[in-house]
Amino acid sequence: MKIAVFGDLHYPTIKESYDQIETERSIFFSGYLESFFNLEVDLYVSIGDLTNYGVEDELKEIYDIIHKFNKPFIHVIGNHDCYGLPKNEMLKITKQKRYHAIHNEDASLIFLDTAKDQDFEDWGGTLEETQLQWLDKQLELAKTNPVLVFAHHPVYETTSNSEKKGLSVDPNIPLKDILNKKQGVNIYINGHNHYNSIVQQGNWTYVQLSAVMDEIGARIIEISEQQIEIKEITLSNEILKSAANKVGTAIDHFELSPHQIGVEKDRNVTLLTNEKVKA
Repeated sequence: MKIAVFGDLHYPTIKESYDQIETERSIFFSGYLESFFNLEVDLYVSIGDLTNYGVEDELKEIYDIIHKFNKPFIHVIGNHDCYGLPKNEMLKITKQKRYHAIHNEDASLIFLDTAKDQDFEDWGGTLEETQLQWLDKQLELAKTNPVLVFAHHPVYETTSNSEKKGLSVDPNIPLKDILNKKQGVNIYINGHNHYNSIVQQGNWTYVQLSAVMDEIGARIIEISEQQIEIKEITLSNEILKSAANKVGTAIDHFELSPHQIGVEKDRNVTLLTNEKVKA
């Protein structure tokens, strides 16, 4: 099984104050998504902040592009995706689920909703009690399968900057306690902090992805009987780089941070089924 994943895309609406970048916006996002969906994998995943503010035109426009490729796509909710509209209205447009799981013979895939609904003051993550109970049950159902959790926010005190205020799931929520019940090889994949980072703690490997406009690429997760490999794939070229720089410099609610892409060990990892790690 192969999965392609990208981090924070931040597709923006065009405002009067930066309408001069409309051409670059079209070039970058259409070009990037074409390259992404041309990857030969079984599933395509966005780990949140697909849009820059979650307003109706952003959601409809980005999904118009996505639907052209007719590929199996899962959009994990990020905090930016539910600023402009209440979460239930946003989901009506995207036709996605708040949270759900896929269990098969290769692995168990769990997709969480860690975003607060239209909270403009606190962009940190949360999970309500009902979802925590559901997660606990899904981990039980996985049995000895490897588990891959996809969420927007990192778990507190795992990947880079996740110890800082607003840059993780609320530390008072017992998410790590629930995850630590699961034995074997397991992976938690998140975005939010715009900073590549891979950290192993116990039976879990925490993988954090940078923002797409900072690092024009994706991760390929390949699951086999012997190992799970996470590999960086570049989708960049000079045209996309130039367009990304112009868009990322101009728009609100986003700041380019290319220095945060990290080194090799922050982007690639191979997990063996005997629980040894090669990074």
